Amino acid sequence: MTGHGASRLFIASAIAAGLLSASGCSKSPDAKKPAASAAAAAPKPLIAMIRAADWMGSEWSEDAIKVGLQEADLEEGRDYELKMTSAQGDLATLPNLIDAAIDAKAKVIVTLQDATLQVAVQRVKDTPIVFHVLSDPFAAGAGTSDSNHLPNVTGVYSPGFGDPEQTRRVELIKKIVPKARRIGILFSPGELLSVSLKDKMIAAAKKAGMDAVAMPINSPSEGTEATTALVGKKVDAIEIYGNAAHAAFESVIQVAKASKVPVFSPSPFEVVKGATAAFYPDFQEGGVVAGHMIARILKGESPAGIPFYRVVTTKVKMAGDTAGTAKPH
Repeated sequence: MTGHGASRLFIASAIAAGLLSASGCSKSPDAKKPAASAAAAAPKPLIAMIRAADWMGSEWSEDAIKVGLQEADLEEGRDYELKMTSAQGDLATLPNLIDAAIDAKAKVIVTLQDATLQVAVQRVKDTPIVFHVLSDPFAAGAGTSDSNHLPNVTGVYSPGFGDPEQTRRVELIKKIVPKARRIGILFSPGELLSVSLKDKMIAAAKKAGMDAVAMPINSPSEGTEATTALVGKKVDAIEIYGNAAHAAFESVIQVAKASKVPVFSPSPFEVVKGATAAFYPDFQEGGVVAGHMIARILKGESPAGIPFYRVVTTKVKMAGDTAGTAKPH
């Protein structure tokens, strides 16, 4: 499924480029102009996509979702309009972004990351919601099982971002840094998922005979100070949890590199920016599935009848890997 998802993404991009160039080269006969003009003037259904923070690439979100929509014969500009907004790690702005999507009469609200879904569940009662890049929709109040959920909510998730008990992240750190004895954790205390993953990482480290210490990051501006404090505790590696912590990545990696402490992440896109390795679920595959879900809703189906989809494929990306060479794990 993963290989097919990547190839579909490449093919879809080529098709989209072809469609765009073709649109400027041909004109309908005069007799068809009024109908074409009327179709162009008609408002397109709005898909409002909202991020909590920008630590993912478009390959996981917009691009993969567009592939799923194209596979359902829906094309951006012709069949729907897509608008992306982001809280950029400032989660206090999420309610405003959700309310703006409601005011814009979005046909579907796509919530990226757990914090966004949590706010949307509280504020959106009728508009369909499709979540993606998510670990725990149940903690957000979206349902009690994949098939028993709120009637206006469905989506794609992966428990623990591919590692429910965080044991495989500890194994990856031990494999890459064999002499590591103490793991440092940067987490966002205002996010329940971040706190939960931090606690599980501490427990997993203990079972592996390692120590773990955690340092909070409440906002992106705290990245330098928190990382400096963590390095001062003589950690051998750093793991990152939470949107506020990820939003501070540039300052985190700057301090960590200066101190020669490797940084690990659940995001392959942060490996490109300097992290040592990432363990993560195949959310590119999940994005295509989310696109299928959105298409079904735009065509009249209710989210109530669409079960949640759990991504089970995981990958590891190491520093030095070229794009597309992350390996299944």
